[in-house]
Amino acid sequence: MIRAILVIVSLIIISGCVGLAIGTYGKKEWARTEFSLGNERNQFSFEKRDSPYSDLEIIERWGDPDSVDLFEYCKVLIYKDGTSWAGAGAFVGVVPVPLAVPTGTYKNRFYLRNNAAVGLIQEYGEIDRAVGYTCGSNECVASAGEKVNESELDAKVAVTQWCAKSL
Repeated sequence: MIRAILVIVSLIIISGCVGLAIGTYGKKEWARTEFSLGNERNQFSFEKRDSPYSDLEIIERWGDPDSVDLFEYCKVLIYKDGTSWAGAGAFVGVVPVPLAVPTGTYKNRFYLRNNAAVGLIQEYGEIDRAVGYTCGSNECVASAGEKVNESELDAKVAVTQWCAKSL
């Protein structure tokens, strides 16, 4: 009996979460106008940057992009950042039960106008919808299927604003 209690407490401490929920998982996009690059590919730093990066500065820090594209009045430098996943999962007690498949590649896309970065779209994996009740990260949340973790600025709207004919 004591072993069972120790195992349960250990699992709660390790995962940091407890609950009963199911949810879907997929690709999200985060639009950013302020960012600071690390000196390795797909790494960011916490330094405050006052001026926008040029394409040469981005390439100097991260190397050659995987591809270069054009969108309206922007040049787009695209860096792949690992395999993207989509699927569903359940959280039963302290045990996450994932069911996901690879769906492509996450990317970091820099949008440049007049050789100056006007924005960055970062792709990442996140829970999209959930049903159930979970406790973790110092809060307990009940979900009823609504979208969760929505970004403040829609990436498609941001890119249209950054790259439109007139700024």
